[in-house]
Amino acid sequence: MIRMKKNFRYLLEFLIIITGVLISFYLDDVRQLNEKKGYKDKLISELLVSSEQDLAQIENITKDLNQVQSNIAMMLEDINDGSKDLQDSIIAEKYLFVTQKMSVSFFPQNGTFDQLISTGSMELIDSDKFRRVLLNNYTHYYDRNSANNRTLDDLYLAFGANIDPHILVKPIEEKDASFIYADKSVGDFEIDEEFYLSNMFQAYLLTAQSMVGKNIDMLNIFQNSYQEIIDLANEEIQ
Repeated sequence: MIRMKKNFRYLLEFLIIITGVLISFYLDDVRQLNEKKGYKDKLISELLVSSEQDLAQIENITKDLNQVQSNIAMMLEDINDGSKDLQDSIIAEKYLFVTQKMSVSFFPQNGTFDQLISTGSMELIDSDKFRRVLLNNYTHYYDRNSANNRTLDDLYLAFGANIDPHILVKPIEEKDASFIYADKSVGDFEIDEEFYLSNMFQAYLLTAQSMVGKNIDMLNIFQNSYQEIIDLANEEIQ
C-alpha cells in the first residue's frame, strides 16, 4: 500500500513537471507568435507609407503621359492633311516633351513586400484576399510593367537614332535637377519639313501613341491595385 502511494506520488510529480514544461513551451510559442505578428504589422505599416508614395508617383507619371498623348495627337492632326500648319517652335516644344516623357518609368517600391516574404510574415496575414492582391501587384503586375518599360526604352532609342536627326531639338537642362526627371526647355531646333510630313514620322508617332496608351492602362491597373492594398492593409492592422 505504501509502495503504491509512493508510486502514485512519483507519477503525480512527473505529470506536474511534464505539464509545466508543456505550458512553458506553449507560452513561449505564444510569445514568439505575438512578436512575429507585431513585426508583420510593422511591415504592413511601412507598406502603407510606400503605397501612398507609389500612388503619388503614378499620378505624376500619368499626368505627363496624358500630356504626351495630347502632343502626339496635335502633331498627327497637323500632318494628316499633308501640310505643316504648326510653327517650328511649337513642333519643337511638343516633340521635346514627347521624347522626354514617353519612356519615364514607374518603379514600384517592393522592398517591404520582399521583407514580408523573406521573414515569413506574409503567411501571418489574415486575409486571403490581401495576400492575393499583394502577390498580383508585386509579381504579375510588376513583370508586365517591366516589359512595358523595356519596350518604351527601345522606342526611345529608336526615336533618337531615326527621328532626332530630322527633328533636331537641343534641350536646355535645368540646373541642380535630376537628368531623368528634369523638365527641359527648348534651346536650338531644326525641323525638316519633308521628314515631318513623311509616313515614317507618322508611323513613329502612332507607335509611340499606342505604347504610351498601354503604359497608361498599366498605371491605371497599378493605381487600383495600390488603393486596394491601402484599404486591406488598414483592415489588417486595426
